[in-house]
Amino acid sequence: MSDPHRVRVKLICRSRHEHELCLMTRRGVPPELRCESAAPSGFGGGGDGCPIPPDIDRRVESELGRNLQESKRRGFVLIEG
Repeated sequence: MSDPHRVRVKLICRSRHEHELCLMTRRGVPPELRCESAAPSGFGGGGDGCPIPPDIDRRVESELGRNLQESKRRGFVLIEG
């Protein structure tokens, strides 16, 4: 298992609010998807109070496995909640 990395995630809630997150993952993360070292974990800017899906870690790792190239193109992992 690789060392954990912090990955940039954009969470789009059902209400269409957007949140930027920085989440830990055990999956290898290419440099272009890693959070800046100074970025805090958890929420970043944007949106109003959307609940974070309880399975977000699993969903992020799944998205990295299925759509790595698209995530790299965007610069973040997209999770729609």
